[in-house]
Amino acid sequence: MIWSPVGALLAVLTATLAAAAILGVVSAADPVPSFSIEVRARLHDSGRIEFGVQTEQGIRFPRARFLRENIAHTSWIVSSPIQVNGFETRVIARRLTDGRTEFALRLEGVTVKPRRSILPASAAPGSWYRSQAVEVERIQDPDSADQRHLLARAASIRADATTPDLTGLVGWLNGEPTTIARELARGNVVLIDFWTFGCYNCQNTLPYLTAWDEKYRDHGLVILGVHRPEFAYEEDPERIRDAIARYGIEYSVPLDNDARTWRAYRNRWWPAKYLIGPTDETSMALRYRHIGEGRYERTERAIRAALQAAGHDLSGVPFGVEVDS
Repeated sequence: MIWSPVGALLAVLTATLAAAAILGVVSAADPVPSFSIEVRARLHDSGRIEFGVQTEQGIRFPRARFLRENIAHTSWIVSSPIQVNGFETRVIARRLTDGRTEFALRLEGVTVKPRRSILPASAAPGSWYRSQAVEVERIQDPDSADQRHLLARAASIRADATTPDLTGLVGWLNGEPTTIARELARGNVVLIDFWTFGCYNCQNTLPYLTAWDEKYRDHGLVILGVHRPEFAYEEDPERIRDAIARYGIEYSVPLDNDARTWRAYRNRWWPAKYLIGPTDETSMALRYRHIGEGRYERTERAIRAALQAAGHDLSGVPFGVEVDS
């Protein structure tokens, strides 16, 4: 049989896709696709302030989009709705007593406050002022009101976060792709474990992680074993799958081959644990960090404190795990 170049290329592509399916790899340039949205505001000579939203399709204006000069302080005005990638989106705005103007978004009725969302009192007429972009996960099921509200809450949490979300992943093992903000919107807390299967120190910590996963999974703990390879051979999904099976890992394993999440956390070591949950100041913050092996009791106490801060009752869950040495 004679193979054409095109036929050979198709055969290789088919084999690659089949192997990925067998391995259970969710592979994509962006396993959790998202889009960005900004609020734009400008002062008119009349004293009115005009609002719009900036998306990848360009700037879009609600029909009702002006804040009058003489509106009462602290009273929010709400624009008419527009549809942005399946989300009902409105702009809300109010004048502050010092002459500045605060603005925000409402996605599906959820208030999302971008950073830099204050128009200065000294703003020049005619010049557009722009907020910082808000990242919103794309809707997979446009007919699901529950999913729209969940992703709107996640966008609100992400806009207020003081720690990064996952970014730049190239694939996902052991479950469906998710984000930290989405898990927090569900009422969970997230423990990131940066590891690579060839790291001896990482291997020593895995029994504790799998024990915590088994013990606290039903009480709101989501462990994400972010696999950041040190050497080229550690990028092989089949070898990662073998390690997952060998160590009994049941939590999700995002693939950070390009080290983008690693760099977002300014991490430099394997293993490294970052516990993320709500605090008194914000709904998404770094509550605890530990580098290397050891301190297992301290880490579990931090996990329990984060779960309780998120509203989970652990009164019937004893402290401590049994781990084979």
